[in-house]
Amino acid sequence: MVGMGRKETLYMSEYEYVSKSEYAPVRKELEQIINRVQVYMRKNYGLTFQFRLVGSGRRHLITRIKGGNRGYDFDYNLILTPPGDGYRYIAKAIKDEFMTALKVALQGTKYSFPQDSTSSITIKVYDKGKTKIEHSCDFAIIYYGSNDGIDGYYLLRNHKPQQSYQFAFRPSNFDIDEKVQEIIADDGWADIEDEYLLLKDINEGNRKHSFSLYAEAVNNVYNQMYLQ
Repeated sequence: MVGMGRKETLYMSEYEYVSKSEYAPVRKELEQIINRVQVYMRKNYGLTFQFRLVGSGRRHLITRIKGGNRGYDFDYNLILTPPGDGYRYIAKAIKDEFMTALKVALQGTKYSFPQDSTSSITIKVYDKGKTKIEHSCDFAIIYYGSNDGIDGYYLLRNHKPQQSYQFAFRPSNFDIDEKVQEIIADDGWADIEDEYLLLKDINEGNRKHSFSLYAEAVNNVYNQMYLQ
């Protein structure tokens, strides 16, 4: 099966891709911050975790609105070790510990005070005039379920209306990487790039996160290439 070939663009996208030379130093700084969080969490709470850049950012599809004031963003999973049999994580305590560790790790940086969002912790860098966001990062706190995460993972969520925290189960998207490899082998990567920008443009109100749009773009291209 050969790729679809790059679709003719019939519109001017509202979004643009950020160059690697611009975002690479930001990614390096973010991972240094995460390293400091790891040290603090281990020293003060006896808690260890790994981290992983996820979604569109892991495939270098970093975007922003042309001339916009929201900049571009990264998404990281902070991956806890699964609790042993008979044990469970206290979600509110875990969120509080990560918030404290991040506040310490961010000292001396340009990043804003961490915000406790519904499904992540968010940090941002503003321009000097505080008129726009240069870039931001969302940290989701998760641990994998049984079978090494093939079945899914547990995401720490802040249910703001109920003022409660819990680890909610989410199914895995491991098949996305397999589909990407197949698409790339058939010269279809450019189609993913085009489809991703299209989905960003029609994502009214930014209802969907970038990693969800990336998975949707991969599935759309895969279906067009192999299932039609």
